[in-house]
Amino acid sequence: MTIFAIDPGPTTCGAALLSWGDVLGTSKAASVGVLCELLSTRDWSSWRQTPDVVLIERVQSYGQAGRHLLETSESVGRLLQAALSGGHRVVLVPRRLVCMALDVSGAGKDAQVAEACRAILGPKGTKANPGPTYGVTSHGWQALGLALAYREAAPSVRAEMDSGEVKA
Repeated sequence: MTIFAIDPGPTTCGAALLSWGDVLGTSKAASVGVLCELLSTRDWSSWRQTPDVVLIERVQSYGQAGRHLLETSESVGRLLQAALSGGHRVVLVPRRLVCMALDVSGAGKDAQVAEACRAILGPKGTKANPGPTYGVTSHGWQALGLALAYREAAPSVRAEMDSGEVKA
């Protein structure tokens, strides 16, 4: 299964493409506009492979709403619409399910998600001896964590994730 995962932000997003355990590409700051273009046109030549599913981290406020959260939710809407218009299967996954699947406790801090990714895929590596996650940084870890959580989730958690599938 090939998974394209997006960690949304107000103007830029983390993105990762995972295929059967191989990290095919990540981006720490893909613009929302560029991702919308990619998702709607289905030209995946720059990412090397068309995904079977597009995962977008669902925004949740937990009682706090601010400008960043609202703008991020607008980005999620744009990405969702573009992916649906491109004919993709799209699943919105809340962060709590990502943390549950990766066995990240507490507030689900970004560093813990990155650590869980390395525990699954192996060490990051160096330029001379790159590992499977060499070059992944910043929001790219969160997108990769989303993809790995979906792939690694226990059946009950995966079923809850799949309940976030959006139909066109």
